[in-house]
Amino acid sequence: MATVAGKELITPVCKKLEDMVGAARNAFNRHSRKDLEQLRGIHREILPEVAQAIKKLEGTTTKKTPTERTEILKSQSILTHLQLIAERLGGLADPIEKKIRDGVLFSEKAVSQTNQLFDRQAGILRSVLDSLETDNAVLKQYVLDEGQKMVQNCIDFATEHEERLVEGLCLPQAAPLFLSILDCMSSAARHEVDIAQILFRKS
Repeated sequence: MATVAGKELITPVCKKLEDMVGAARNAFNRHSRKDLEQLRGIHREILPEVAQAIKKLEGTTTKKTPTERTEILKSQSILTHLQLIAERLGGLADPIEKKIRDGVLFSEKAVSQTNQLFDRQAGILRSVLDSLETDNAVLKQYVLDEGQKMVQNCIDFATEHEERLVEGLCLPQAAPLFLSILDCMSSAARHEVDIAQILFRKS
């Protein structure tokens, strides 16, 4: 389980990542430039904040027991993965901006699948935070399972999208945007799987 200091640093990062998902969802569904800017604003803020948190933890390893140092290193690893998740969620801004700017229409299926990914992403991030608070094995397993499911979902959704393109059910202009969103979500989920595996490690 992460150290108290580690949890204090990780908690606001997880909450900001949830806010990024919410802003991305609203920007995608409502074509909201305000939410798009919120997504970009949080992205700009969170990366240096995470870097600072990692550096702060580096200064807490002196006069610690081996077990305590291991827990601090786990917290640093989790923060590094959260930083990478932030980068991938920030990558949602470009395809969403193009969708808004060019008025690109997604099929009803693609909209539903994208929202499913937003919901799953938010749920995983909440469970990461709850896992740190409780050290609950069921929550850790949930993060692991949901992250793996999300990676597979992205693969399946991409395949289904290609089939819809062939059938003429999706606009060609939507394809690169949808696939870019899937790539960002899949990459973020892989890092969440890594976080779950870190949480399962014994000191």
